[in-house]
Amino acid sequence: MRQITRSTGITWRTIADNVGAAIVTIPNRQAWRRCALVYALFLVCSLPIGLVSGLLHPGLAPLAPAAAILTTITLLAHPACTEELIFRVMMLPRRIDRLPRGTLCARAAIALIAFVAAHPLNARLFWPASLGLFANPYYLALAALLGLACSAAYLISGSIWPSILIHWISVVLWILLLGGQALLDSYR
Repeated sequence: MRQITRSTGITWRTIADNVGAAIVTIPNRQAWRRCALVYALFLVCSLPIGLVSGLLHPGLAPLAPAAAILTTITLLAHPACTEELIFRVMMLPRRIDRLPRGTLCARAAIALIAFVAAHPLNARLFWPASLGLFANPYYLALAALLGLACSAAYLISGSIWPSILIHWISVVLWILLLGGQALLDSYR
């Protein structure tokens, strides 16, 4: 197969192999514990930023139970599964022991920047009225912290599942319990 870039040696075959392996790999208990610690650290860092900025405020989403369940399922598909597949599994190496530290850090930084930049770009392209939210520096800081936590979980476990879980739980909590739905509705 042709290389995506000559300097990295990454091929479409490598990406496909990483996707398959990341999906079938189930982390062991130690990896799950480490990922839980990463998530706890993410919460400790992100909750104060979100609360002070007003992006997070306790309150139930004004949704009927059936709508809340549908929202929860939808958020699993997107953004959790799609974004983790793109920004973690396809952009980060599965076996970190095979790369020099500088290369690993560079790839992680590129993936994180792409993840954060995708949010205002998506807003600009698909929901221009929401650009004020998705380009908000506090929102971008929270997205960066989430991306960092999800990247760490993926690199720790070699599996897509911990990063999907971290992403999904975070977005569901924001939308349903921390004022996210009302905030999004204010941009409609």
